Amino acid sequence: MKTKLAGEGLTAQYNNDADFALAARKIVALAFVPIDNLDDAFEELSESTPVELEPILHWFENNYIGRPNRRGKRREPTFPSELWTVFERTLNGDARTNNIVEAAHRALQAEMGMDHPTLWKFIDSLKKVQSGRDQTFEEYIRGDGPIPKRRKYIQADNRILNILQDRNNRTHNELLQGIAHNFLMN
Repeated sequence: MKTKLAGEGLTAQYNNDADFALAARKIVALAFVPIDNLDDAFEELSESTPVELEPILHWFENNYIGRPNRRGKRREPTFPSELWTVFERTLNGDARTNNIVEAAHRALQAEMGMDHPTLWKFIDSLKKVQSGRDQTFEEYIRGDGPIPKRRKYIQADNRILNILQDRNNRTHNELLQGIAHNFLMN
């Protein structure tokens, strides 16, 4: 989404206008809507989205929801909603992201210190990172728990869960806005 904002030349507006940033995050917040309610939530969101975000909204519709065809049904999106919605995962307390994979990738990049290492530098870096992973695994085996989640993320997760559990008392727009208040796109 950040890449799409940059491609439309909207990064400065996103960074400097809190209302605009909230409206942009509401598009991403569609991931928290139950699949059965996606069409209605998208239509409600479309009515309140700033004009500048319409190209991004259309991109999202094409790729994640599917454009309406002449018969009133939606075409198959590039990414089916079952792949990207996190509504059920959130209610079940499951992880919603692949942050663990991203953290491992960052650790490997930090160890290498460059984008295109030689084969030998890459192998040495893999060995060092694997050594650290082995140590972490041994700590787990001995009974140490995982590194605890930061309090601010626990609180945000709880607020998101509360919003989803209260979804029947909210409009789609209120649900999206509530979710959008609880995350940032960095």
